[in-house]
Amino acid sequence: MKTLRVISLVLLFVFFASFLIHPLYSINQDIGRHLKSGEIIWQTKSVYKTNLFSFTEPDHSFINHHWLSEVVFFGLNNAIGLKGLILLKAMILLLSLWLLFLAVKNKAEYWIFLISAMTGIVVWTERTDVRPEIFSYLFLAFFIFAIFKAKNENNYKYLPFLPLVQMFWTNMHIYFALGPILLLFFLIERIVNLKFKIFNLKKEARVFILTCLATLLNPNFISGALYPLVVLKNYGYSIVENQNIFFLTDYGVSVRSIQLFQLSFAVLILSFIFRKRIAIFELLSGIFFSMMAMKMLRNFGPYGLAFIPLTTLNLSGIKLSTKKETAVLISVCIILISTTSYNIKNKVSLSIPTGAEKAIEFVKNNNIKGPVFNNFDVGSFLIWKTYPEQKVFVDGRPEAYSQEFFENIYKPMQMDQKIWEKYSKEYGINYIFFDHRDITPWARTFLARISQDKNWERVYLDEYVVIFLKK
Repeated sequence: MKTLRVISLVLLFVFFASFLIHPLYSINQDIGRHLKSGEIIWQTKSVYKTNLFSFTEPDHSFINHHWLSEVVFFGLNNAIGLKGLILLKAMILLLSLWLLFLAVKNKAEYWIFLISAMTGIVVWTERTDVRPEIFSYLFLAFFIFAIFKAKNENNYKYLPFLPLVQMFWTNMHIYFALGPILLLFFLIERIVNLKFKIFNLKKEARVFILTCLATLLNPNFISGALYPLVVLKNYGYSIVENQNIFFLTDYGVSVRSIQLFQLSFAVLILSFIFRKRIAIFELLSGIFFSMMAMKMLRNFGPYGLAFIPLTTLNLSGIKLSTKKETAVLISVCIILISTTSYNIKNKVSLSIPTGAEKAIEFVKNNNIKGPVFNNFDVGSFLIWKTYPEQKVFVDGRPEAYSQEFFENIYKPMQMDQKIWEKYSKEYGINYIFFDHRDITPWARTFLARISQDKNWERVYLDEYVVIFLKK
């Protein structure tokens, strides 16, 4: 039985790895900007606080909440390259899963953890590209690990590390607010269980206060610490990953991932019903992460991660005979092997898509100069390959631009010929660099119209980018 448990656990991690080692899908979107940003921060030894990369709104204030991740990406890319970053991402997420296993292994059966993990992983893998949020997964897993060790095993030796972890987390990704929130849930449970004898909570209260104070240790101090509360303002531009599941279902986007979330959510609810005695921390965490996932597609990652230990502990009271557990473990192993084999055959890859690289080479080889009009989706790639020689019109950071910019300039330029003529003249636009896979209605309208405009000549087209040059 022990051997079978070890084999099934190993297969689970191989199964997870088969989802993580995939091409760099964000090549046109985020990673290039992160690398350029990390290079600038490393060279200048300072974190810029305005919209550095754009000529349209260069003075717009900008809080870079993931600057340290960008420095790490820049340094590691120089050492191990983009393929190395894919492997690094896989190792970080596998380590996160290992911490979740350690958090519950003494309180639950192996087969319960395996089934919970398999379910959570397929939701979690919605967000597994090389982005700063991979560090959030690691830090979130460590917080869950430390809290469950203290809560379920009376082992407090990991809690004092949380303020230090929080300091790094605050500078690496916007999800850093999850740290204090989880500790608050833990503190609430302890207060209730101790019948409101708060003076007995010196350890927990000290860690909570120090962790909250650690959020102030960032280049923007209080503004940076409170940024998660204001970052989700109305940008004037809708991003798919920031939409709620109900809107996306109606719009027909990411239906499969939403269906997987809905299935896991039903399992999570059933696990709470199955639990004989509801624990306050688990209940608050389950409600909070479920609401996060329903509110935004991008929150499927932390939800999927939190789902694993919560469901495992909720179902920990279920016991099986040795024969039944053996049968379950063998069935799980068969599923893991078959799914992993399929992933290895069809998905596992360290390839780096060319993205807009060929289009950039065309621009450089033909000495095409800006100013450029580009769309939201490809701005980060342009930053990576052309900054500081050329700045972009817009890029994939909606928070770096004003709401008025998107509502009065960027989108109207694509929808209305007269507004296009006005602002293209005002900005002196010389060429258009456009990711023609953009499915927004304004992009489709713009491409249809500009293709017929006699003042603009199409000089380049590939599977990603179309370029128009002003005659």
